[in-house]
Amino acid sequence: MHIVKGYSIPSGWIIGNLYEISNFTNGITCQKYPPNNDNADLRVIKIREMHAGTFSEDSEFVHSNVPSKIIIKDGDILFSWSASLEVMRWFGGKGALNQHIFKVDAKPPYTNEFVYHTLSNYIVKFVAMAEARKTTMGHITTDHIEQSTIVIPPAEIINKFTNNIIPIHKKIAKLQVENRHLIALRDELLPVLMNGQVSICD
Repeated sequence: MHIVKGYSIPSGWIIGNLYEISNFTNGITCQKYPPNNDNADLRVIKIREMHAGTFSEDSEFVHSNVPSKIIIKDGDILFSWSASLEVMRWFGGKGALNQHIFKVDAKPPYTNEFVYHTLSNYIVKFVAMAEARKTTMGHITTDHIEQSTIVIPPAEIINKFTNNIIPIHKKIAKLQVENRHLIALRDELLPVLMNGQVSICD
């Protein structure tokens, strides 16, 4: 163990911040990209969709010509930094990221698995910071991210952790996508079952 910036950490570990291990890409004002009303349109991921983990009939659309950096796919890490602070891996299908949410990607040589769990662990500190300001709508700024303090292990430990956690993340991803498909099937079948168009016997 050794002391770094007042913290007692294992030898070979360092003190850093969240910006050192990850990129934070903010969503856009999706109203600037009105939908073309065709099959290429993308649904918008707002905080409501993020909390639900999926889209709904009320989800808005944008045309597909949005910046590629804010197009979200299954497995991407999202961090809502305004109002309700939350970190999640998205499995609701392809969409466009609205403002007030960061897409988070690992900076090499770090991994998304390490970044996700580090940020998920740190979010309680961000929540405490927002509550301490006693505002009606807490939010986290880029300054707060730069001022964050995390402990970063050596590369071999990060790689070992990543290799151990990847199979678990893959199982979670598979189950999340299966759940999404089953919910869509339920929503399609339930109305026709209720109105008698089809029956279980069919």
